[in-house]
Amino acid sequence: MLLSILLGIFLPQAHVLSPLMPFLIGLMMVLTFVSKVPPQKHGATFKIELHAFLVGLVLSALLVASGYLFLIPQPVILGGMILCFCPPANAAPVMSKLLGGNPVLSLKIFILGHIIACFSIPFIFGYFCPPPEGMESLDFLGMSKSIFNSIQPIITIPLAIALGLRSFYPEVADKVEEFQKYTMFVWIANVFVIISKASYDIRKMGFKTLWDSGEFQMMAVLSLVLCILLFFLGWFFERKSHPIEGSQSMGQKNTMLVIWIAQIYAGPVAALCPVCYVVWQNLVLSWMSWSKKKKSLKLKTV
Repeated sequence: MLLSILLGIFLPQAHVLSPLMPFLIGLMMVLTFVSKVPPQKHGATFKIELHAFLVGLVLSALLVASGYLFLIPQPVILGGMILCFCPPANAAPVMSKLLGGNPVLSLKIFILGHIIACFSIPFIFGYFCPPPEGMESLDFLGMSKSIFNSIQPIITIPLAIALGLRSFYPEVADKVEEFQKYTMFVWIANVFVIISKASYDIRKMGFKTLWDSGEFQMMAVLSLVLCILLFFLGWFFERKSHPIEGSQSMGQKNTMLVIWIAQIYAGPVAALCPVCYVVWQNLVLSWMSWSKKKKSLKLKTV
């Protein structure tokens, strides 16, 4: 992961691979969706995802209010907002299992979160995003529809493929599920392309200009605050029943999806916020893994 980030920074030429991003994201979706999902026996899935959605609404309202009060640039606000409504990451079920949680519950939250994101992200972004170049005539509904048409195939097509295989060709689905262990490599390839595209955009805009404007620093700080806050709030709301699943589902974000959407509709500056989140998120997950291993070793020695 660290190597892919460093290569992305120093090889901005690889931004030419960015058209592959929706296909790489879709591949990760298929490998995650194809998992066996037992019947729902409780309402924890909906409750956790409802908390995540409400937290997203509250944090977005605070971001918009802060923008008016402190004159924060709109790209910074948009970068923070898309993180608030970003669905859980593909690795959330795996990380939940590693930390001692319920991976099946995290998988259900992952699926539900992406279905909700099909509608929440286009609705929010359609209202706040200025129309891209060549689409100036679009109104709020037009922008929302355009974003929805971009995002839903990446979610619905992999979901349909996975559920179709699981329903009609379970043997094939089981074979495909065996390739889940390679999802991390697809994720690393995605990170490389994402960071490379961000590096290219920063160089094109001029790092000094971006730094002097203060937007780069704002993105880095905002993404760090949101990362810590979302992991904590996920744990806090579910601390009595599903603290691990709540923390992972609310804090670990599918940044690949929202970076791609932000780069298309909100511009490269707004996309820097979820790009920074990639770094902070992986640092938090590394710390969680280290803490879990340290606790396990301590128990073994006792």
